[in-house]
Amino acid sequence: MNDIEILKAKAWLANVPGGSLADGYLERWQQFASTELPVVTVFGSYDTGKSSLIRRLLVDNGVPVPEWLTISARHETFGVNSVECAGALLRDTPGLAVGADDVRGTLNTELASAAISTTDIAIVTVTPQLATGEYEFLRQIVENGWTPENLWFAISRFDEAGIDPDDDLDGYRQLAARKSSELASSLKLSSAHPVHVVSQDFAQMAGGTREVGAEVWDDSRAWDGMDALGEAINEVVSGDVVALRVSTEQRYWRQAVLLTVNELKDQLAASAPLLVQADIASTRREQWKISLDDVDNDARADLKGTLGQAVRLAYAGGEHNSANVVKDLQSALDGWFRKHERELDRLLQDVVRTDVRQRNEPSWKNLEELTARVTADINEEPEAQIEALAPHLRKFGPLLIDGLREFEKSQAGGSLKKVQARGVATQVASNFGSLGKGLALASALLPLAVQIVDAIDDARAHQAVAVQGRRSLNSHTDKLTQEVSALALNSWAEVLAEARNEIGQAAAQAELSDTLHDSAERLRAAIAEVEGILNPRKEA
Repeated sequence: MNDIEILKAKAWLANVPGGSLADGYLERWQQFASTELPVVTVFGSYDTGKSSLIRRLLVDNGVPVPEWLTISARHETFGVNSVECAGALLRDTPGLAVGADDVRGTLNTELASAAISTTDIAIVTVTPQLATGEYEFLRQIVENGWTPENLWFAISRFDEAGIDPDDDLDGYRQLAARKSSELASSLKLSSAHPVHVVSQDFAQMAGGTREVGAEVWDDSRAWDGMDALGEAINEVVSGDVVALRVSTEQRYWRQAVLLTVNELKDQLAASAPLLVQADIASTRREQWKISLDDVDNDARADLKGTLGQAVRLAYAGGEHNSANVVKDLQSALDGWFRKHERELDRLLQDVVRTDVRQRNEPSWKNLEELTARVTADINEEPEAQIEALAPHLRKFGPLLIDGLREFEKSQAGGSLKKVQARGVATQVASNFGSLGKGLALASALLPLAVQIVDAIDDARAHQAVAVQGRRSLNSHTDKLTQEVSALALNSWAEVLAEARNEIGQAAAQAELSDTLHDSAERLRAAIAEVEGILNPRKEA
């Protein structure tokens, strides 16, 4: 194991994305470091003999067994307790419940794990069946910076292994050697890692009794392995405790960094599908905007030609009835509108279909749930915020949650709420026909129609001046076409605005893309920086 630069580790933890962790780790270390005695913590799954092993060590050293120490095959230890023994501080821990989904099992595992993060020696107890459900958990412990000096193993209650030492002591010892080898092989322990095989309460001579004399184990003391374990602890106490504590400090900060970087990796992995969905939404939004602009440009170009043709036909026909001119213009506009209405409708129906399909994807639902939770969280009391966001914080981490919260505040509550206020494209389409049907349009067109009729009469009155008349006619035609076009485009702009709003709502998550990318980049940078802390280069 490479030594780490503790100052760099502390600095990294102080600047970890999502908020500093340095103070919490420093406070925990200082509390532990204030203990001058070497700390020996017994650790393992429940019913592996942790409490009975501690009782035996206490009794053999003439130390009264504290009331908190209970010996049972059930979950009886629910906290971390300690007692001084032979110049060391012995700690008992709750039984591991790896993979448990109940509150008590989860809490016990967390308490036990926290306890061995601050200990000079960890004694991991297993039964003669060796590690089973907790195998992967123990493998991670072995790989997280422990050395043979501070990580020991005890194959406990070995008198239950199947060979009675009173009848076959050689067979018992051969089985003990084989089990020790199997444990070392399965956990990939070095040959230097101590593995103690113990029968701390042979034949349950003491059972669950707290007050018991050491003589009860005199018959088994020669072979039960407890004297060797006690001597190993005595060697620690009489050895270089300062060097041991320095080693513990190294492991403590290494584990603090490792635990944190693993959490960051989990957060990065959890946010990846959200980022993909936000990027997809962003890409689709841009594509839809381009398509909408194409529809708009085509409609505008077509409108100029349609109206110009209608006005020219009115002039060419020498129309004297303004009502007929209105009818012709309105008919032309209806045809133009229906044509481009169909194009807009096709685009918005694609938006709706894509939106519905995307919202059925689990990762999109996760993003919607998260953004909705953050939106609601802003106006809640702090206590309610903490409770409501707790599962999201565990999964995605504070960096992403805080980023979403700040983004929502910057949008004055408008952006993420689009997720809650979805429109339907068909509602927009149902309003398309109003442009060509309303009396308001006919009323607006009437003054222009009167101008057209007047212009026709004026053109006829000046037929003698043909060139000048044509120029005047063309100029007037262009002017009237522009005025009618502006009137039509005002209504078209309202429809386009609703379409743009629909596209914006369908791709609301696209607005989160930058926030999510920023969070991801900060996580990646922090994870990359860890490599230099955990594996510093040795100077030549």
